[in-house]
Amino acid sequence: MRLIPVYLLFAALIAITFAWWGLETEQGRQNFDEMDGLYPFFTGVGGLVLMALSLLLLILQRRK
Repeated sequence: MRLIPVYLLFAALIAITFAWWGLETEQGRQNFDEMDGLYPFFTGVGGLVLMALSLLLLILQRRK
């Protein structure tokens, strides 16, 4: 149970890295052009949600 926030944080970093690559690099913009650009955008939003959730779980674990 104590490793769940770490796994969530790791997944969040992967998602945010993918979103950055898809939105900010030339190769990423070529692979995700027009409407396909929504995939990296929403993956980044999901990554931020995962990061917030993992930080909340870490704080709650430290309180106990």
